[in-house]
Amino acid sequence: MSKTIAVIGSNSFTGSHFVDHALSLGYHVHGFSRSPEYHRVLLPYQYRDNAQNFTFHQLDLNNDLGRIVDIIDGLKPSIIANFAAQGEVRSSWRFPLDWYQTNCMAMVAMAEALREKPYLERYVVSSTPEVYGSSDEPIDETAAFSPSTPYAASKLAGDIHLLNLYRQYEFPVVFTRAANVYGVHQQLYRIIPRTIIYLLSGRTIELHGRGEATRSFIHIRDVAEATWRVVQRGRTGDTYHVAPQGESTTIFRLVSMICGKMGASVDDFATLIDHNFGQDAAYKLDATKIETELNWKPTISLDDGITEMIDWVKLNWSDIQALPHDYIHQK
Repeated sequence: MSKTIAVIGSNSFTGSHFVDHALSLGYHVHGFSRSPEYHRVLLPYQYRDNAQNFTFHQLDLNNDLGRIVDIIDGLKPSIIANFAAQGEVRSSWRFPLDWYQTNCMAMVAMAEALREKPYLERYVVSSTPEVYGSSDEPIDETAAFSPSTPYAASKLAGDIHLLNLYRQYEFPVVFTRAANVYGVHQQLYRIIPRTIIYLLSGRTIELHGRGEATRSFIHIRDVAEATWRVVQRGRTGDTYHVAPQGESTTIFRLVSMICGKMGASVDDFATLIDHNFGQDAAYKLDATKIETELNWKPTISLDDGITEMIDWVKLNWSDIQALPHDYIHQK
């Protein structure tokens, strides 16, 4: 494989950490995202000594596909990792056409543009466990699909097309589906950084669905390492779940944990709201396959990861205070 990697969606949380991981291994990375590079506090690779080995291209997959493919043709990377997605579940109900455009139509268009490129050996797609719908018990990669939101359905539509390209043309796609990712440099509207920010600001937080939704949380550096192992040794056409085995918590318990670490009372801090905006009750993934085939296991506990995030927010508090804390929709 060449020492140059192309990363689509390099501004995303998972994409930016994959960039950082690839740089740590000595690779040169070209990243593509529709927005300008975010503040460095949200981009882990900005802190790396060899950050000059990353080249950023502000290009939109929906509108600039030709230019993106021209650049990729010039680079001839053997590895392309695609993290681009419209990913906020609640907003997908308000703007479903935007979600289908990015998560399905743009994915199809890019795959068609890359389908016959001789240099491409591995095309890794970051998918989502939400394509399975709610699951009370851990499910493996053979589970039936049952998406229940526009976000999940649009992601699944793109995944299925890519899987069919593999079956018909041996397109070198492989999928990852990770549990709820978290860690330093995460978007500030996500539940863990949001909770920490609200506590430091003296604000209360609303927990929709009364905080009863069950999730498994996996640290982003563990996800980056898992994705890299899939790049190197994953079986083409396959899917790999990335999750802590048998570990899950409700959102209420998660927020309670953070409150405990920060010396606050969850009863005073959290307001429980009945409406859950159509989100699934639980996601539980069986990660036996990646553990067995690729010898991967998570290394960072949720307890340690949350402590790290609290320290990160406090260390960067002046910058974080000045940044938007809410999700901002872009078409």
